[in-house]
Amino acid sequence: MYDKSFSGERNTNNKYYAVRWKAHDASNEIKIFNMLNHAKNYADYSAAVTFLQTPGQNCVFATKSGDITLRTQGDWPAKWKGQGDFIMPGFDTSYLWQGMVPQDEVPYQYNPERGFVSSANQKPVDDVTYPYYLGRNYPLYRGYTINKRLNAMTGITVQDMMALQTDNFDAAAGMAKPFILANMNEQALNAAGKKYFDMLKGWDCRNDIGSKGATVFNLFWNKFEAQVYDDEYASAPKIILRPYFGTLIEGILKDSAYKFLDDIATPQKETLADNITAAFNKSIAEMEKLEAVGKLEWEKYKGTRINHLAKLEPLSRLDLPIGGGAQAINATKTVHGPSWRMVISLSATTEAYGVYPGGQSGNPGSKYYDSFVDQWAAGKYYPLWMMTREETGDKRVLAKMSFSK
Repeated sequence: MYDKSFSGERNTNNKYYAVRWKAHDASNEIKIFNMLNHAKNYADYSAAVTFLQTPGQNCVFATKSGDITLRTQGDWPAKWKGQGDFIMPGFDTSYLWQGMVPQDEVPYQYNPERGFVSSANQKPVDDVTYPYYLGRNYPLYRGYTINKRLNAMTGITVQDMMALQTDNFDAAAGMAKPFILANMNEQALNAAGKKYFDMLKGWDCRNDIGSKGATVFNLFWNKFEAQVYDDEYASAPKIILRPYFGTLIEGILKDSAYKFLDDIATPQKETLADNITAAFNKSIAEMEKLEAVGKLEWEKYKGTRINHLAKLEPLSRLDLPIGGGAQAINATKTVHGPSWRMVISLSATTEAYGVYPGGQSGNPGSKYYDSFVDQWAAGKYYPLWMMTREETGDKRVLAKMSFSK
């Protein structure tokens, strides 16, 4: 893609920018769905899945006989480390894509020894052994929690999987909370600060409905990131990428003297304790303001909403009572999160359950317009009818459509 009008908001810049976009290449994604609808085994799945080129997706497969697989499917550029992370000279052809990752080297797992496959946008391969570069930002916390839970579970039921999909544990907070508590100078907090710090100390790292500790942590962490990085970014260009969420936690866990903890604008050398205490003090006023208006509870602060496509509030659902968060398995944020939830049990007779935050009618005047929203927010599911050939005459079939060539 190339647009001469895009110049990075710099009037004196006579250079322009282009993006190589894989979606511009010819492909036949519809064929994967047709072939999967006729698939009977792993070989059929493998033949079908390679037709998914853009956008890349994690494609999971399971059979009643016990085969499972997960494939990070797509037509991926075979990039060298860091290629595409920053602006490159378009006049030098050596910076162009030189080829694509061969399909037999696309990341996948087939019947892994651990007995399950999982994906929550975590990195699909080991950087040390995988020969191709797949980018940098792969949030690990939800995948970490899922794998830890599945490794510990036995005799898993449908209800267990429903509970897992709607779990509100914040793994990032679980990793960060110990060093926060250990480095807070409580003597430097005022009475309100000590009250909110007590909320944080008593918090179980779950972003549940009614939790005030979850909001306190979130408000503090926003100030903490700014406290650590703002001095380095003070003279940076207006358009710039900030560190990914996990960078700060990872840096501190590796080294409590993480180099960015020092404020380069001051003559003294700041410590982790200095940054944590200063950030918490800076967040107190916002905590007090939210508590005063009754919005310190997590779901009220987060304010999850299901927007109408045209962003019309009367046709939207606002301030839903739901927990979760960006680093929880239930990754429900303010306007984004896991919409379609589904659990399938490949028992002798297939059982399926699902829910989504909407309804079966697009008419705002219909009672079915948003009839699933409350069920979705409550973490509940509906049974799904997996119709068999023998049930084509079932009374639940309300209409039929026939196609001819």
